[in-house]
Amino acid sequence: MATPVNNSVVKSFAILDIFDDHRDEITTLDVVTRLGFNTVTAHRFLKTLVHVGALISPHKGVYRLGFKLVDYGVQANSSKQLAFLLQPFLNALAAQTNEGAMATVFDGSAVTCIATAYSDQAFVFNARVGARHEAYATANGKIWLANIGPDRLESYLVSNELLPLSENTLTDREALLNELEKVRNAGYATNHSERETGLHAIAVPVFSRTGEMVAGVSVFAPAQRMDPENEKNILEILMGIVKRVQSALYGAS
Repeated sequence: MATPVNNSVVKSFAILDIFDDHRDEITTLDVVTRLGFNTVTAHRFLKTLVHVGALISPHKGVYRLGFKLVDYGVQANSSKQLAFLLQPFLNALAAQTNEGAMATVFDGSAVTCIATAYSDQAFVFNARVGARHEAYATANGKIWLANIGPDRLESYLVSNELLPLSENTLTDREALLNELEKVRNAGYATNHSERETGLHAIAVPVFSRTGEMVAGVSVFAPAQRMDPENEKNILEILMGIVKRVQSALYGAS
């Protein structure tokens, strides 16, 4: 037997969903016309949302999103909470590929590992939680750079020198930009010994419901174990896991 849904909670979130990039204030009339509530019901819900801090009322009859939602957003977006949610999926990824897996966030300068998982034969490198890696020379980094938007990307390129970390590192700006365009179109990034000789990796982005990247997830392995055929198989598994991650975080699309 399915668990019954609390309609009051559903209606409350329906009111919050009225807000968007073009509407930062609503009125009782907006709730009535958009959601079909009667005036008394709309007023009661709005006053309740103000009472709990989800809305504020700067003027009589006008409502804006409250700072309580900002607090919730900060908690939801914290790396620690994100790592906790991602860990079971990384464990599954490592088990299915029989390699190592990691998740990262990006601070505008470098990618930071927030969670890892290993198989019995996983290649060991500096994938500890908290480790920072060069974005331009890693699979996780390139997937971030490909999805942060032109302004943030330009800021990164201005602020970070593309130093050679191995003989395969892309140190030319135009070559890197071309690579990032390919990554953006393909939906995944690879690292073929660009940061560390003998280490290959493949990464896929995790997107929010609004299309903002919130994490990078990758599989890493010795070069000899990640030949083109195996890389293709790992990518298929990786994309399947990331699809499950996005459903777990934001619901099925």
